[in-house]
Amino acid sequence: MIVPTSRAGRQDGQDGCDAGGDCDAGSELRQAQGDLVRALVAGGPLPAGFDPDRVGATRVALLDKRADAVARAWPALSSLPAFRSRFTAFAAGRPPVGAHADGVAFARAVHGDLHRDARAEQLVAALARRRLAIAADRRADGRPLIAVRAPFVGTRILGFGFGFGHEDD
Repeated sequence: MIVPTSRAGRQDGQDGCDAGGDCDAGSELRQAQGDLVRALVAGGPLPAGFDPDRVGATRVALLDKRADAVARAWPALSSLPAFRSRFTAFAAGRPPVGAHADGVAFARAVHGDLHRDARAEQLVAALARRRLAIAADRRADGRPLIAVRAPFVGTRILGFGFGFGHEDD
């Protein structure tokens, strides 16, 4: 027996289309779901027919969950004062891209406020997939951090005072 399939290769009825090929109901549902997801995680407008209080509470819960994931991925970054409120304000209206990428983007946004450990954490992550590399992070106060990654040595962070040659570590 041959079962008719839609253009997507699914059996009729599985993609929201009926046996006659009418896909309006399925496409409307997909559109409504997409609108809801955008409202929850990307700052999109609230779709019609949804309770604003419940969508708002869900949005806050999802932002908290993102903040928790970033805190697990970036422990030094999460030790910033008021990390959770600052991160959720940063992340509101931005679609999630994963804890690693969210942490990198947030660190760039608050770079001037990062303490030494958070800056070093970002440098180590930037070099993690490279075999041999050097990266530097300069702050406005003139105190650079330099990360060096080499085979059999791993990654080392060098911190300098106001003049080069005064190692902090």
